[in-house]
Order: sequence, then C-alpha cells, then structure tokens
Amino acid sequence: MARNSDYDMCKEERKRESFFKVLQRVDLSSENLRALPYDFVRSFSNNELSGKMKIKARWGSSWEVEICKNPRFYFMDKSGWVKFVRDNALGDNEFLTFTHKGKMRFTVNIFKQDGKEMLQPPQSMASMASSKQGRFSTTPLATTITAESNEGVNYRRKLNFGKKKAEESQYSKRTEKVFSARRDSAGASSSSVAEFTTFIKKSYLIFMRVPKSVQTIHMPKRRTIFKIHHPNMKKSWNVVYLVADRGASFSGGWQRLAQEYPLAVGDTCKFSFIKQHELILFVSKP
Repeated sequence: MARNSDYDMCKEERKRESFFKVLQRVDLSSENLRALPYDFVRSFSNNELSGKMKIKARWGSSWEVEICKNPRFYFMDKSGWVKFVRDNALGDNEFLTFTHKGKMRFTVNIFKQDGKEMLQPPQSMASMASSKQGRFSTTPLATTITAESNEGVNYRRKLNFGKKKAEESQYSKRTEKVFSARRDSAGASSSSVAEFTTFIKKSYLIFMRVPKSVQTIHMPKRRTIFKIHHPNMKKSWNVVYLVADRGASFSGGWQRLAQEYPLAVGDTCKFSFIKQHELILFVSKP
C-alpha cells in the first residue's frame, strides 16, 4: 500500500522544534505578534539567539530576520518581519507554522483563511520578481502597508481580494493535522486537539471576537453556550457564543471570565477544544 507522503512529512516535522502564528489585520507588526514563544527559545543557546533566523517558504523564497530581545522575551525584528508579511500579502487570518531545520533555518507553511495551504507566491510578489524596478503590480491581490511617522509606528494593511465565491471543500489531512496540536500543559491528555490563538486588546476584555477561520472550521452556526476551563480544571465559566452578520464572538459571561482568570491587554490566549462546545484556555503573559 502506498505511503501517505503528507502524513509522513507531518510526522517527521513534529519531531522538530516549531511554533505557530495567527495573523489578523490588527497589530500585524506589534512586538507581541513578533514574539518567539518562551518554551521554544529556551532550547536554543544565547549565541544562536543573537543572530538572524532565515525563513523559507514552500516555493523557495526566503527572508532573513534578526532576533531581538527586550527584558521580557525574544522577538523578530520589525523591518524583516514586515517585509516577510508584505511580500506574502498576509494579514487576513492566515495560520502560519515555523519549523526549525537547524542553524536557525526555518520553513514556513502558510494556510489561508479557507484552510488551504499557499503553495506558490501571491500574485503581487510574482509581479515584483519579474520587474527590474521591483515594483508591485496593480492586481486585485496588491497589498499596501503604510507607515505612520508617530512614535509607536503602526503598519496597516489594506487587502482587496474581490468577491469570494461561497464554497464548501474537503480539507486535506495535512491541513487538519496542522490545525490540531498536542496539548502539552498540565492536566492535558496526549491526544490531538483543535486549537486557536488570539491576542487580548482592550475591547476583548468585554467581548472577544472569534477569528473567521475558526468560525468556519470549528464553531457552531448559531448561538451556543460554551464551557471554558482554566488549565488547572478547578475553575470554569459558561460563556455565550453569539453569531451575527458582522462576525461571531464570546459575549455573555466572557467579561466575568476576563476578570476572574484574570486577563489583561497584551495577553496571548490559546483555546484548545476538549469537546464540541468545551474549551481549555491557556494564557501567556507578555
């Protein structure tokens, strides 16, 4: 019987050090989004973390990004990170996995909002490569990143993908493997579970919007009560999941959870499914 090459590849990559990012339009260049997870960097030496990381895409393009450090964590340098994001027209709830291949070389797998992996560069990047001047072509996929000169510079992207046709597709086994991860914290089992991550901003202390990619794959289509557990399993909250035209969010009961957990602006929240309408919430402080 023929071997499943995608499955074998996933199995092999799970043996390597890796981490993931979910790119939303808000704060694409923020220090928190560029942070390298603590459990990931502690396996590297100070010498390795004092240089650059080389990120390589499936189609062969690569980017060098310097590694910086503040008193709290290591993070990717802004200029290199923004170039990587801009070149790949990212920021629409893509799911990225970074897998270490040795000597600070990483392969990046990019999964778009519909769950499909990018296997070739975006049209804007291909146009840039074919131009001697290195200019972006004015295509529907053209991406604009503007820099504001105020202190605390923010980069904002404007994406115009045109109208998308509604479609339902069977996701590949490889995609499903990436969207599931081993629960490795206290009280977790060894089985694979679906997960998603979001970053807490001020409004999310009252209600929290759920990324569209997560709504499509994992969430119910109507109002539902979710039970959200603390990792120690000694505390849990019933939270209302609301579905509206403008998007879905955790609403009733969420503010109480934020106060009692407690959550703060800048926290990274990882939700792991243990049942259809039951989650464990893991929080990383910046």
